[in-house]
Amino acid sequence: MQSLRSCSARGLILSSAFRSQRSLRISWPRRAGTTGGAASGGGTTNTATVGFGALQKLREWHSNAFSSRFLLFTNVGISLTLSCVGDVLEQHLEIYCGEIERFESTRTAHMAISGVTVGVICHYWYKMLDKRLPGRSMRVVAKKIVLDQLICSPIYISAFFVTLGLLERKDKHEVWEEIKEKAWKLYAAEWTVWPVAQFVNFYWIPTHYRIFYDNIISLGYDVLTSKVKHKQSHSHLKKIP
Repeated sequence: MQSLRSCSARGLILSSAFRSQRSLRISWPRRAGTTGGAASGGGTTNTATVGFGALQKLREWHSNAFSSRFLLFTNVGISLTLSCVGDVLEQHLEIYCGEIERFESTRTAHMAISGVTVGVICHYWYKMLDKRLPGRSMRVVAKKIVLDQLICSPIYISAFFVTLGLLERKDKHEVWEEIKEKAWKLYAAEWTVWPVAQFVNFYWIPTHYRIFYDNIISLGYDVLTSKVKHKQSHSHLKKIP
């Protein structure tokens, strides 16, 4: 009986050992495949992590740039950049049409600086409007549009010519004559473009995005501004023999 029990015990041990060895052989390729899949998944995860990190940094930059702490610098930077771009486009158009012979970097630099002046004025103007006239009702929006056209537009058009006059070292009489001759053209263009554009601005756009919206809309207007400013005056043309 003992021998039978020992034989059966040996048989059970050998049988279990054989099954375990077989299971190891069968499961080995699966484990290798699983490891490869994990490595592949790890590469995808790393790529996703890098993309998420870049997106997170972009969101942080956007949050800081348009926060109340840095909004003035952001608005000035936007106005400077797009005033510069507007003049570059206008100069290349004038070169193409044969109106000027070469590109003038000083002119572009002056236009960019004038964008700084306009950016500062519009930044505080929009803040003041929203403080004095809160809300987005049709009546409030209509008041803002009228005030913007009657007060802010003449101020920043005048500031534009005064800034460039100082940069070009003109005396006050020359600046005043230039304002009288050219400012009305820009102001007339204002009435054809900005009432509708400012309705969208005051009704839908949050305050901290207003100058960004303004400058996107006014890129074409910046081209016109550069053209009007640098077009030779009639009085100057009469002096040429």
